[in-house]
Amino acid sequence: MAVAYTQATVDYMRMHPRRNVYPGWHVLTAVSGINFANGATTIGVLTVFILPFADEFGWSRTEIAGATSLGALLGAATALLTGRLTDSFGARIPLVIGGLMVVVAMVNLAAMQTLLWFYLAFGLARLADQGFIQPPSAPAIAKWFLRLRGRALATLFFVTSVGGVILPLVVQLTMDNIHWRAAWLILAGVMVVFGVIPTAILVRRQPEDMGLAIDGDLPLPIRSGDSPTQPSGSAIADEEHWTLKEAVRHPALALILVSTFAVGIASSGVGLHLVPFLVQQGLSATLAVGAVSIGFLASGISNLVWALVADRYSTRYLLALNYALRAGTLLLLLRTDTPAMAYLYAALQGFTEGGIRTLGTLMLANYYGRRRIGTIFGVSRAVQVAGFALGPLIAALAFDLTLSYSRAFTAFFLLSLLGTGLIMVARPPSRSATPE
Repeated sequence: MAVAYTQATVDYMRMHPRRNVYPGWHVLTAVSGINFANGATTIGVLTVFILPFADEFGWSRTEIAGATSLGALLGAATALLTGRLTDSFGARIPLVIGGLMVVVAMVNLAAMQTLLWFYLAFGLARLADQGFIQPPSAPAIAKWFLRLRGRALATLFFVTSVGGVILPLVVQLTMDNIHWRAAWLILAGVMVVFGVIPTAILVRRQPEDMGLAIDGDLPLPIRSGDSPTQPSGSAIADEEHWTLKEAVRHPALALILVSTFAVGIASSGVGLHLVPFLVQQGLSATLAVGAVSIGFLASGISNLVWALVADRYSTRYLLALNYALRAGTLLLLLRTDTPAMAYLYAALQGFTEGGIRTLGTLMLANYYGRRRIGTIFGVSRAVQVAGFALGPLIAALAFDLTLSYSRAFTAFFLLSLLGTGLIMVARPPSRSATPE
């Protein structure tokens, strides 16, 4: 049978005769950049604005939280579409669209004058975040790496966390020295420079489209009758692949989704209200924002740690451990009233956050393969985002009714325990055990 290389492969081999530069690293760089800039849309940044918004506009915390929930719900529905889009056409289109949406949202947030304007602008930012940027990011990396998948995903999440460390501090410094409106414009510029431009230039769908094997080990020869985008060879048989229809017939996916929903409620419910809670406990706003940044820094470091540990131990057990530790941090938070305790909570919470993000993505990729990982991850992300939408509202309503977060945070503790139990019994799927 005749064997030939595609023109893309020939060009690649000519440009990189020693194969030192695998295009997957270019994709990783660009996707990491847009996720760094996407920190502008996170609850960790919005929490810095809650007190200035309350002072200037008189908005309640429930009113502010409603914008995050609205955008999150829209993003949850969109994630189902972008997951399929990533599998079929690659991550570049949704990522660039999402980045441009963030830019438009940031500019409008800088100019807003009414609560409705805020809802439209920040809702657009959260839609871009939850519907167009986060759902395709991890699958984009998983499609380019197998042997180094854990480390590549850890790098993505580490850079994402660095954005969570730096951007809240940039916002606080800008607010202290200029105005909160200027902070939104700076965030828009960050997205253009670090997100939209590199993504548009560097991101591609998968190595097979370039006639390459996953991880860049060897170029894949095209045999007569093969499709250029679906070549024969080891890259197609590198792992067991599941479609979404096959995955939903096994209980593992349902258990994973319910646990993800429960922990998502707890995570976002605390995140949006952390700065106001710590200020209520007697800390200054600057110290409270510092705790947010410490949490993101710990998350970034732990991404790398958990990725290395996952090479040796079950991702399921490690993820359950992270959920249990998350529950423990909530008990600590309820008793936090000093800077030392706040920073300890932030470090522990960030350490578990990094583990949940890295291990959760690895678990899906390891359970179901990479061919339809965009679609399956999109479903998981939609369920998680639905939890994200409920968490801030639950905490805000509890505070507005009782002037305390204690009941909401206790409920989040119980939800984290529920997630721990569910993930423990989510055993790897087996086709032989799947009902016909």
